[in-house]
Amino acid sequence: MNPWFVFFTSLLLIPSVFVTSFATITDFTTDKTLYHTDDSIVLSGNVVYSPDLFSIIVQIVTPSGNGMAHVDSIIPKNDGTFTKIINVGGPTWSENGQYKIKVSYGGNLEKFISYEKTSDYIPPNSQQSSTPINNVPKSNIPINDTPQNNVIDSSFTENPKMLISGFPSLDQSPQYYIDRYNNEPEFKSWFDLQFSLYSIDEVVGYPPTIIQNYFSLDKSPQYYIDRYNNEPEYKSWFDSQLPGKTIYFALGFFTYVPDWIKTYAQNWAMGEITDEEFIYGLNFMLQNKIIVLSDLDDSSPMVDDLPSWFRNTAFWWSNDLISQQEFINSIKYLIQEDIIIIE
Repeated sequence: MNPWFVFFTSLLLIPSVFVTSFATITDFTTDKTLYHTDDSIVLSGNVVYSPDLFSIIVQIVTPSGNGMAHVDSIIPKNDGTFTKIINVGGPTWSENGQYKIKVSYGGNLEKFISYEKTSDYIPPNSQQSSTPINNVPKSNIPINDTPQNNVIDSSFTENPKMLISGFPSLDQSPQYYIDRYNNEPEFKSWFDLQFSLYSIDEVVGYPPTIIQNYFSLDKSPQYYIDRYNNEPEYKSWFDSQLPGKTIYFALGFFTYVPDWIKTYAQNWAMGEITDEEFIYGLNFMLQNKIIVLSDLDDSSPMVDDLPSWFRNTAFWWSNDLISQQEFINSIKYLIQEDIIIIE
């Protein structure tokens, strides 16, 4: 019998204790009621703020009700106000009609907007630039180190960057941790205890390339992620040189789940998000590389149904009762068992 099946079915014997919160969403508005291709939604509103509930979850459901146009998170201010700009259009906005916006924060509010497609969506990296970025000759970047054949690793290979939530931090450079390891005996002892099978370079460093200082150890992962997300020329250059690779994969985060997904998983586990919405959202996040899994960068995962034990797994992970790596491994198990289908 598959050991992961034994592990997860045994988890069902543990009683789930749900945490109550006084946080709630009080109101939200959009700047318009009708949007067209390449418009932006300005979403704003108020919540009864709670420090125990980190993120507001936003879902935009397609008119047919069988798809998700957008899934996102918003961090509210301490006074409860929030604002988010969401781009409209793209392959997930394929239908004209009424889109439902559902905002969740200790409760749910729903409103509708209208969308009309006025032009074909053009991806931002469709016109690739050959301009070298940061004076790095693009001919020096390896183009043959993409995942081979999209093979699912049935052994569930562990990524040491995922063992402890928030370590290593995306905001800290590898050199920061290497210096601490070499100069602070207490930090070294803690690291060696937590990562007995790995060196400091394996946990905090970047995968090697043939380019000197690319990626540079004195730059944080967030530095490169921000450049990728905010500089079209850098994104175009990166995508043209490393086709099929996400920025997270290239930085060594070959499995990656943003922190706000914990809130999304908890909302689902507590019934604030329906099974159908969670499946749509999980599909959206896998296909749009919000959740990044190793060896799946060129594939399109599709979820049809989820077993009941996965709800408990999501809840335990959202409350730090299991590690993020275990949550990732549960998704990989669903892939291996063809519950999540890779097209």
